[in-house]
Amino acid sequence: PEKGAVRFDGADLREFDLESFRLRIGYVPQDSALFNLSIRDNLLWAKPDATQEDIARACRLAYASEFIEKLPEGYETVAGDRGVRLSGGQVQRLALARAIIRRPELLILDEATSALDSQSERLIQAAVEDIAKDTTIVVIAHRLSTIKSADRVCVLSAGRVVEEGSYAELLGRGGAFRRMAQLQVLETTPESSA
Repeated sequence: PEKGAVRFDGADLREFDLESFRLRIGYVPQDSALFNLSIRDNLLWAKPDATQEDIARACRLAYASEFIEKLPEGYETVAGDRGVRLSGGQVQRLALARAIIRRPELLILDEATSALDSQSERLIQAAVEDIAKDTTIVVIAHRLSTIKSADRVCVLSAGRVVEEGSYAELLGRGGAFRRMAQLQVLETTPESSA
């Protein structure tokens, strides 16, 4: 940061060895890419020494194991360049599995569900709720339905935090967050988010 400090578990980020710190982070972007390799190799890219148990756990948490097991070659199915042989939802669930196979302390989801159909979005949200029991998750989202169960929501405008609180608290305040929710035709009564 230009001013102040970014802290992780109370320690200034500048005190960390950045290379080892990055190994503690998982990241799923809006437009995830897979390599023209098998599903197994795409997952091992994040953690080359992962066991089959690690792979199975990550795929189960990401709600990917069910569709993988239905593929003719299972984990040996070649994804195609950028995952072209799979649906967008399947690619995102594999990207999530690839991120969590390392068991990150911090998982960043950057608009990870914005291009998905409702069913795939629900599966990823369910996965995120399961993972959140053991991992700190930062969700960057414009689609507010994605963050309904967040413990803490920060609303940014022009690079600054303009509101902060729980989903229900922000709806009750009537500020920028509530206006965004109204534009997205979401339920805007605080008790509806429980």
